[in-house]
Amino acid sequence: MQSAGMLPLVDFENLPVSGFGDVLPKYFKLRQSFIALKTALESPECLGLIAIDYPGFNMKLVARAGELRKPALYVAPPQVWAWKRKRAKVLAKNPYVKLAVFFDFEESVYSEAGCNVVRVQHPFCVADSFSSAVSPASKSILLFPGSRKFQALRNVPVFLKTVQGLPNVVLVAARRELVPVFEKFKVPVVVAPQSAAERMALYQSAEYALTAPGTSTLELALSGVSFTVCTKPDLLTYCLGRLFIKTKFFALPNIILDRLVFPEHIVHPWSGVKTWSLTKGKRENVVKELFEKLTVGKTLDQLALEFLGQFVECKPQ
Repeated sequence: MQSAGMLPLVDFENLPVSGFGDVLPKYFKLRQSFIALKTALESPECLGLIAIDYPGFNMKLVARAGELRKPALYVAPPQVWAWKRKRAKVLAKNPYVKLAVFFDFEESVYSEAGCNVVRVQHPFCVADSFSSAVSPASKSILLFPGSRKFQALRNVPVFLKTVQGLPNVVLVAARRELVPVFEKFKVPVVVAPQSAAERMALYQSAEYALTAPGTSTLELALSGVSFTVCTKPDLLTYCLGRLFIKTKFFALPNIILDRLVFPEHIVHPWSGVKTWSLTKGKRENVVKELFEKLTVGKTLDQLALEFLGQFVECKPQ
């Protein structure tokens, strides 16, 4: 969004956190950022709110927009199908918010709760640069430890131990700010490209990948490369997840397909480095199936035009 000319109101580099244990050290900075965004929302100059993901902030901002009677569009709302289903009921009580979801199981849960919800096509599939073609495998092994600093630092030792002895291992930093953090591991580091076409080329140049859970799993699945999903959560997140998260899988492609296609591993926070064998296989049919599931509904451009159109004053000729 910044590359498109939009100006940030807060330092978004402070916002990426993963799990309860990672939130605590950043609590005061996060609170300052939230107050700044809430103040901007309450300004008379603000006509509405477009929220994307990040429920820790956006659930509160959407609620405040409702109190102010300002329209809100919430793209990728909370994953209530996994946990905290009561959030769907909270959103259903807000007549000023419209939800935009990417997956059929999300649409079902929110519709049943009485929310104003619409299905939209996933941007990974509508981008012109994405193709379901699978490039010939090369010998690089890509490691995607996560976009959050503390999450990545927990995952990298596990990833490196798993691929120990394999040639051409490359660490992929989700953000440039993570490069100095990764340099101590003494393996080549590259920054994930911003453009979808360049990311797809990077994925399809790999023989295999290890990745933390998140949107990277969906991009990797669409590229056709074989990969394993792994994470080592902090202790608090692990314990709460065991109590509250109710899904068969935690990798997004497996959840969408409702079957285990890509191997998943959760390393216990108290354990040492755990390894496993890398499982390879052809994914052409999986790519096609994912595209079919993710190209249902409106495009994000159509959705944005509909939302922004309500603020345009139509003057008589």
